[in-house]
Amino acid sequence: MNSKFKYYFLLLTFLVSWSASSQELYEGTLTTLKVGLELNAANGEALLYIPEQGVFAHDIQSPVFRNDSLIADLKAFNTVLTGKISDNTFEGSWKQNGYGMPLKLQKVASLSFLKRPQHPVAPYPYAVEDVKFTNVDKSITFGGTFTYPSINHPLTTVILISGSGQQDRDETIFGHKPFWVLADHLSRNGFAVLRVDDRGVGQTTGAVGTSADYAKDVLAAMAYLKTRKEVNPRKIGLIGHSEGGVIAPMVAQESKQVAFMVSLAGVGVKGYDLLLQQNDDMLKKTGVGEAFREHYRSLNSALYDVILRNSLENDLKDSLQIAFDNWLQKQPDAVLGQMGFKSEIGKKSVTRQFDTLNSKWYRYFLKYDPQPVLTQLKIPVLALNGGSDLQVSAKENLAGFEKGLQAAGNKNFKIVALAGLNHLFQKCQKCTVAEYGLLEETFSTEALDLITDWLKKQ
Repeated sequence: MNSKFKYYFLLLTFLVSWSASSQELYEGTLTTLKVGLELNAANGEALLYIPEQGVFAHDIQSPVFRNDSLIADLKAFNTVLTGKISDNTFEGSWKQNGYGMPLKLQKVASLSFLKRPQHPVAPYPYAVEDVKFTNVDKSITFGGTFTYPSINHPLTTVILISGSGQQDRDETIFGHKPFWVLADHLSRNGFAVLRVDDRGVGQTTGAVGTSADYAKDVLAAMAYLKTRKEVNPRKIGLIGHSEGGVIAPMVAQESKQVAFMVSLAGVGVKGYDLLLQQNDDMLKKTGVGEAFREHYRSLNSALYDVILRNSLENDLKDSLQIAFDNWLQKQPDAVLGQMGFKSEIGKKSVTRQFDTLNSKWYRYFLKYDPQPVLTQLKIPVLALNGGSDLQVSAKENLAGFEKGLQAAGNKNFKIVALAGLNHLFQKCQKCTVAEYGLLEETFSTEALDLITDWLKKQ
């Protein structure tokens, strides 16, 4: 929900990652931050890593390799990176906003912060098949991976539904591949699993839509699975992570053929309330005081209220600007100074978010209330949250699931908050978003076992 969130004030997380073939790896520090470079001079490719800042495999556009040197204009960071490449070092400078800092990296066999011991390694004790299918009108082609154990009888099958932002089939984020780890675990335990690239990613076509659009994509995946002899059509269920925990209930409401559902950090409260709390929890985690956080709550509320008052079709940029200007006029000079809004640069940190706030996806999510859907679900439901989740607070959102399912008269649901786990279901230490990529664990074994044991009972 990548989160990406540089990060915290206005945006819901979108988490993405990209990878390329590795040639030469360099690692060191920039002041106190870990930095990594992956260079392929022959192909003119360079990737940047700054894990504490959530930068993983950032594709440096048009790097210039010349005479054992690299010159790169990192426009996204307002930085120029230069350095000389030797047998064992990359030594140069990082010039950001006009200020230069020396940068010296050592050549390494692997980047220390990219250890992912849970990533599956071949050979696998189950079948792995890359698949393609389309939606009903064939306007979108989906690419995915179908894993299933070699068992003669039809299998209980799970569709994995990713979180916000355009994700690949593995839900790759900060060097982790949680859906691959989850699919591997489930298929080793007797389940068939389909994981699919989101629209516009990998082998899937189509334009970005809303959660409701993505629910239709899951219905297309269900239709495909019914054509597979390995699948028991009466035992197809859904596992949705984050926004996927919004989409899964929609699909289950739409199709009576969904047999069960698992929500991983799914949303049980209104999108408006979730976003306000998400921003506040992240600021609080950084040590920001209540009074300062209240200023941001009032700003976000002023902008979100514009979205609530308007339909998805209206262009809101002018209205958002007016709301921001009105908010600024009501604030004391001391508050504006404290928040950095007395300068045009500070104000632009808000106005450059207007494109995102104006997007149909964001506006749909902010307006969404899960209760009308949850109150109609009578299928078996497992709702899990990490107890230290900053993006989707366990207490409020699990309570939302419980409220809705009780109102539905659902007799088979389980609600669990897993202590010490973050939004990605990793055992966390600082439990911040910036820590996701620094942790070696991809998915808690406690959570994996809980999911598997519950599925075996359905």
